[in-house]
Amino acid sequence: MAQQVQPRRRVLVAGLTIAGLGSILLCLILGELAIRAVHLLRDDIPFFESPARIGPITMDSKLGWRATEHYGQDLEEHTLRGQPYHVHRTQGLLGFRTYGDLRSTKPKMLVIGDSFTHAMAVSNDRTYYALLSDLLGVETFAYGTGGYGTLQEYLLLDEVFDTIRPTMVLWQFCSNDFINNDHALEMASSLNNNGWIRPYWENGRPVLRSPKPSGVQAREWIQRHSRFLYFIVSRVDRLRARGPFESIEFQIDRARFAHPGFARSVQTTDELMGMVRRRIGNVPLYAFNCDRDEPYSTAFEQISSHHQIQFWKDVPDAVRNAEANGLDVSASDAHWNELGHALIAKSLNEHFRRLQQVSTQ
Repeated sequence: MAQQVQPRRRVLVAGLTIAGLGSILLCLILGELAIRAVHLLRDDIPFFESPARIGPITMDSKLGWRATEHYGQDLEEHTLRGQPYHVHRTQGLLGFRTYGDLRSTKPKMLVIGDSFTHAMAVSNDRTYYALLSDLLGVETFAYGTGGYGTLQEYLLLDEVFDTIRPTMVLWQFCSNDFINNDHALEMASSLNNNGWIRPYWENGRPVLRSPKPSGVQAREWIQRHSRFLYFIVSRVDRLRARGPFESIEFQIDRARFAHPGFARSVQTTDELMGMVRRRIGNVPLYAFNCDRDEPYSTAFEQISSHHQIQFWKDVPDAVRNAEANGLDVSASDAHWNELGHALIAKSLNEHFRRLQQVSTQ
């Protein structure tokens, strides 16, 4: 009798296991269908988008991710204070927001940056570099991608420099570059960690790493194959960030240059900007930071002085002062809105005009 019960138990356990796995699989399928439907209806992202592509971003085995080539979207954006405005954003060849005419006889300006240059909250013709292009009368090529660190920006520059052959380069820094340039710092950050695999500059070469504990393989599979699992993982990351955990930025704010991780990242960033200088040779290199946060702004100023980079640290003051005077300068995601971009363009134009005056004299 006991011998007859054992097989029945095994069959029951096997049946329950199969039923449980089937239920989990069904939930995953329904979740995937639901999140893709939301992306289609809300964000105009195709239901069967390429596994490596998520709207304006495409996963990449070299850079971690890139701006999606030949992408466009019309949407209603809102300022930080809730005012709606229309946005028509496109990304053309290689994902550039602006890719000028290579045959033009005008001076060519290559602009590289992160999310503030990706500028998803404004139409192409309202970006700071489009406005600056009109003010200066130059042919502009502008590329930015949300979350980029300096190594990713350098690798992109290396790919396109010989084709574009710019007569000047404009580099947009951001304080979180120092977090994104160091794997240990990004691992310890809940504020500047998107969880995506990226290359870090370690021991003289790029090394792909995940900034999350789950490791490269699991994150890579999720990023490329399941929007629903990515949604779940990203929400778990947010819950962890709300726990009794102090993001590394607060420690850097207190210790400043005495913080060993920050000091290490400053050295790495300095090395990377030295690589940028060597890659472009004697082409003029101008730079500005999207904010004035310390100790980051001072670090950018020091790095720039090492590599013949004209660094304009006061450019973000235009936005900060306007905001202090009650103007609505940010989009709902805290990046610059149309007015913010116009103020940045105006500030940059003033610096370039002063350079021209000095050159003429």
